[in-house]
Amino acid sequence: MSHHVTFNDLPQGGEKFEPAKGGKLIGTLGLLGALGIVASAIFFFTSTDTFAYSWLFAVFFCFTFVVGGCFWILLHSASNSSWGVAVRRIWENLANMVIPLAILASPLLLTAVNKPLYEWMTHHRNAEQIAKADNISVKEALHHMVVHGGEVAVNGGEKVHLPPNPHLHVLVTKFGYMNLSTWFSWYTRFALYFLVLWFIARTLRGKSLQQEQDGDIKHTIWSRQFSCIVLLPFALTVTFAAFDWLVGLDYNWFSTMWGVYIFAGCAWASMAVSILVVTWLRSLGYMQKVVTDEHYHLMGKLLFAFTVFWAYISFSQYFLIWYANITEETRFYLIRNTEGWQAVSIFILLGHFIVPFLFLLSQKRKKNPVVISLGCLWILFMHLVDIYWNVIPERGPSLGQGVLVPGAWVQDIAALCAVFGTMGFLYLRGLAKYSLYPWRDPRLLESVNVIN
Repeated sequence: MSHHVTFNDLPQGGEKFEPAKGGKLIGTLGLLGALGIVASAIFFFTSTDTFAYSWLFAVFFCFTFVVGGCFWILLHSASNSSWGVAVRRIWENLANMVIPLAILASPLLLTAVNKPLYEWMTHHRNAEQIAKADNISVKEALHHMVVHGGEVAVNGGEKVHLPPNPHLHVLVTKFGYMNLSTWFSWYTRFALYFLVLWFIARTLRGKSLQQEQDGDIKHTIWSRQFSCIVLLPFALTVTFAAFDWLVGLDYNWFSTMWGVYIFAGCAWASMAVSILVVTWLRSLGYMQKVVTDEHYHLMGKLLFAFTVFWAYISFSQYFLIWYANITEETRFYLIRNTEGWQAVSIFILLGHFIVPFLFLLSQKRKKNPVVISLGCLWILFMHLVDIYWNVIPERGPSLGQGVLVPGAWVQDIAALCAVFGTMGFLYLRGLAKYSLYPWRDPRLLESVNVIN
């Protein structure tokens, strides 16, 4: 329903969120986060190997929302879009959750955690021992392990001779990227990903807040220019992080579609979160004159677009690997079509594409806040299943415990509660810091009165 709003209809200084009004949801998320952290800490000390996969799954799931929030700010600034001004602060706050996420992701830096996750790291650490003993480079030591094997210390100093391993030639060729010792090592990139996202998110929100001091259009112009410049570093950050944390679980596997595949899921899920947060705020009495059914329709159309885009990329990846039929590539899908994982793969096809595709076809459903919010809950669930399907099937084979690890799902739930609960608690609490929308943006009225 169209309406016309003027600056006189909007409160001076915007709308400030009072956390007490949303105390039930915020408190529930905080409780889940606290219980999850306690449980995960116990699992970390009692079963570190299986815990590692659970924690990676939970961290990467939340990482996709931060990336998505950052993407929507960049896209709307670079394209000079005005309709998103009304909901931009929701994305700004989501993107600026990068620092809490970095703290929660820090356990992945521990050797005890990344050792069971990334087999290639063990080989590199063995190569470092050989390189130090023989006074050669780590890359040369890796090559030596391919042909001759080597003697390394394990279990507190016991010397063990490793037999020749021809498969390690892959690590020799990928040494420039997959290593622990050069200036561009895995650890360096880990920090760089969070630093880049933090810089982008902080800079754009900073400009948005500066505009609330003087209302000058120059901040909008500057943000547009800045966004055009950092789009490439942003894309590289998302792609490299997806390769380091997920593709690295099997150093023999690779996919040219992977970065785009993960990005599509980030944009899809973060838009669903945005719609849910806006609907929740409106149910508490906020943003009533700022967000209309036209905004829901526009956000719903973007949800539909990325539903199709994700399906296109996902099918392209599967088709290319199926057609090439290369052993190193097909392993990814072979594992995920074995035993119980086959049912999950089929469920993703139906639930991640077909169901939301049909649901989002209707303009009426997209414009109804309650109905589309129910659809967004389904989308978040399917995104959760998708990330789980990408991470967890690697756990059993890597740890030598079969395709499925009995009872490990409890650790998965604990890790999800710990990371998602904590992030959700901090995010909703953080909404109170600033106005819920950029109230002095010169294009705010254009956004509020948008007709789609």
